[in-house]
Amino acid sequence: MTEYLFLFHSTLGVVQTRKALQAAEISFRVADIPRQLRGGCGLCIYLHCEEGSELRWVMPGATESIYRCGEGVTLLHTFPGNE
Repeated sequence: MTEYLFLFHSTLGVVQTRKALQAAEISFRVADIPRQLRGGCGLCIYLHCEEGSELRWVMPGATESIYRCGEGVTLLHTFPGNE
């Protein structure tokens, strides 16, 4: 399993993703965004999942970006917000 960090355009995205993960009984944690990253709402979600399945948890218009965690963080995907 790989650990991923999700950033969001707003707190609503964190709430939507949290609810979806809870409903699917997926283990995750909500935390402050690491200092080296910047994000719209200041919160992020960490979760472990199989490589490639992280995109399942993207909330269109709410998810800002996904990073893979390890030695540091690596940007994998960015997504537009609802303008």
